[in-house]
Amino acid sequence: MISSRWNSSDDSTDRSRRDSEADSVPGALKAKFHDFFLDGGVRAERRGELLSALEQYENAIEANPDSAHAWYNYGDTLLALHREEEAVASLRKAAELSPQAALIHYDLGLALYNLGRYEEARVEFSTIAADDPQLQRASSALVLSSVLNLALSEERMGQPAHASKTLAPAKNMAVKILFNLGMFKHLAKQHSEAWPYAETVASLDPQAEDAVHLAGSVLLDLKREREAVSYLRRAVKLNPSCVTAWKDLGLGLMRLKQREPARRCFQKALRLDANYPWAYYNLACLDALAGKPDVAFRNLNKAIACGVKDVACLRREPDLRSLRRDKRWVKLLHALMA
Repeated sequence: MISSRWNSSDDSTDRSRRDSEADSVPGALKAKFHDFFLDGGVRAERRGELLSALEQYENAIEANPDSAHAWYNYGDTLLALHREEEAVASLRKAAELSPQAALIHYDLGLALYNLGRYEEARVEFSTIAADDPQLQRASSALVLSSVLNLALSEERMGQPAHASKTLAPAKNMAVKILFNLGMFKHLAKQHSEAWPYAETVASLDPQAEDAVHLAGSVLLDLKREREAVSYLRRAVKLNPSCVTAWKDLGLGLMRLKQREPARRCFQKALRLDANYPWAYYNLACLDALAGKPDVAFRNLNKAIACGVKDVACLRREPDLRSLRRDKRWVKLLHALMA
């Protein structure tokens, strides 16, 4: 239903009569209705009245079904209400009507991303990025550049406090960009390149668990365990429910030969997620190092049951060396490769 206001009749004859009347309304008058409802929706959004805005945009669409602007605003409001499936349908309609509008593709990409439809989201975002992938044109970052230049102008006018206030909103964007650069470098195993980004983000946003955790993870991969443990202790304090932070902290302590504290970290991870495979895996390593093969095989089997499938990893793992002489080792690998 496009508009509960326009379609509230309890009589089908009345509906037909009104539809006929609507068809006779001149185009210019329909356009005025469209603009009236569109403006009403924008005002309602500014007041934070999203459901009211949604109704106004529905009415605007009914007044002019070919309005990309109305379909976009309708989809954008649905997105704000976390009604992504509905938003996708509206935004696709808007994109059909105005295929060159980058903002429509951006919102459509967000809705698809939130639904986990990443390949479709990638297509929408790439449509925008392809226009200037190296961000060389001023228009690609016009607002951010304007804010920066405004702040610089204020500083040159002897108003550094004003300049700082002007530029402050850009901090969150800068932190997000740096965090993602660090994360992507880390995932690509380019740890030395990831570290400057991770360190900067952890310094800029020291209360953000994900930033502090990233710094600790990168340091672990750089074999700088003592520094890593310092970051990871902060990470678990900031978010005691982060399973992977507890696992990484345990791994750092384990490498520093602090095996009992490491064990407690892995056990904490399992209390948070009883099916977390890498906690079982690392407990198996600790058990093997402690000369407890029965417990080690039990934890290793749990790790495999929960998702550890990397045979090469098991074969390379130095902490599991003592288990390879046990007849259960070959049986375990055969079961894993079956």
